[in-house]
Amino acid sequence: MKLTRTLAGAASLLLLSLSLTACGRRLDTSECGKLLDHYVELLLRDDRPKSSAGEVLRLQQDARKKAQQDPAFLECPSRVSRRKFDCAMDAQDANRLEQCLL
Repeated sequence: MKLTRTLAGAASLLLLSLSLTACGRRLDTSECGKLLDHYVELLLRDDRPKSSAGEVLRLQQDARKKAQQDPAFLECPSRVSRRKFDCAMDAQDANRLEQCLL
C-alpha cells in the first residue's frame, strides 16, 4: 500500500532532507515529534483526504514509534534549524514541508 510505505519511510525521508546546521534556539524533542506529526497529517491529507481523526492519530503514533528506532531522528533537535522548523510547520502540503527542510 502506497501510504504504508510512505509512512514507514516518513521519519527517514524527513531527516534526509534536514540541514546539518541549526540557528536560533534549538528544537526540543517534543517539537521534532510535532514536526513528524504534521508531516504524517499532510501525507494523509494528500493520500486519504477522508481519514478520520482516529486514523490520523493512530498513524502519527506509528510514525513516532518508528522514528524512535531511527538514530537519525534522534538527532533532530541538533539538525533542524528554527527557521526551517517554522517554515515546515506553516506548510500546507507535504511537498512544501519537504522544501522547507532542504
